[in-house]
Amino acid sequence: MTNNEAELMAVYQGLRIAVRNGYTNLEIEGDSQIVVEMLRNLNNGKEWDQVARSWRTAGIIQDLADILKRIEYKIINHVRRKGNKAAYFLANWECKEQGKKVDNIWPTVMNRPGCENLITIITQDHNGTTAL
Repeated sequence: MTNNEAELMAVYQGLRIAVRNGYTNLEIEGDSQIVVEMLRNLNNGKEWDQVARSWRTAGIIQDLADILKRIEYKIINHVRRKGNKAAYFLANWECKEQGKKVDNIWPTVMNRPGCENLITIITQDHNGTTAL
C-alpha cells in the first residue's frame, strides 16, 4: 500500500468509526496535503472518478465520496504533523494494546488506563495551545 492509500484508508476508517458511534457533524483534519486536496475536491462537488489519481486509489475515493455525502462536516484542514498528536496517540495506543481495535472500544477509550494524555492533547488542540 502506498502512503497516500494508507492515509485515505485512515480517513475512511475514521469516518466509519465516527458514523458507527453516532457522530455525524465532524471536522476533518489531516497531515497529508495530497489527501486533504482530494477530500476538498470531493467537498467542492467533483465526482470521485475526477479526484482519484490512480486506479489504486479509485475504490477508496469512491467509498469516501459515499460516506461524505451521508454526514455533515466542516471544511477539511491540512495540519502539520505536530498538529496531529491525537491521531498518533491513538495509533500508538492500538499498537501497544496488541491489536485491540480503537473502533471496538471507542465509547470507553477516554476512560481506559493509558489514555489520560489523549484528553489533554484534544483539549490543548481545541484551545490552540501547544500540545504535549
